[in-house]
Amino acid sequence: MKSLKIKTLLLSIALLVGAGINAQEFHYGINAGSNFAVQSGIAEYYKNENIRTGLHVGVFGNMALKNNFSLQGEINYEQKGEKEDGNIRKYDYISVPVLVKYSLGKSDKTKLKFNINAGPYAGYLINAETEIEDVTTDIKDNSEDFELGAILGFGMKYPIANNNIVFDLRMGLGFTDFDKNDSDPKNKYIGISLGYEF
Repeated sequence: MKSLKIKTLLLSIALLVGAGINAQEFHYGINAGSNFAVQSGIAEYYKNENIRTGLHVGVFGNMALKNNFSLQGEINYEQKGEKEDGNIRKYDYISVPVLVKYSLGKSDKTKLKFNINAGPYAGYLINAETEIEDVTTDIKDNSEDFELGAILGFGMKYPIANNNIVFDLRMGLGFTDFDKNDSDPKNKYIGISLGYEF
């Protein structure tokens, strides 16, 4: 099962790279920002007091489609988890989102362009640990090594010469378990990022 999950992740990356190579209008870029993550039941968005603030950094490729649509693939390092009563649960992933983006057009008074985006992601766990009073314990053996989820977001793009500065605000929701011993909580986060598109 583990090898199948790794193969699925690698296949997703290969498809994204292949699509970029064959696309007539393809742009790539880098981004980095902050994740504000919690772990709770899938519908419990009111439980947001136990936030772990982490980072994410990655690369992306964007392929223009028709009728203001585009397809964006990403490869990101993401920090998720939760902080509760001095106990920090750290779950770090390599994630591969595939997002459909729809352009909302340009601002009347500025060069800003706006978009909304949504799509699935696959994540592979690279680190899981708890930290209590500066004592760190590895919990990777008790954690699921693969995660599937979805992203919904809003973005802005500001052109500079032939390139763009990009800003993204997104909400991510894990659909699969991250804890082998508890199937109720899921990974959830709000992400804010700034990037540069070539």
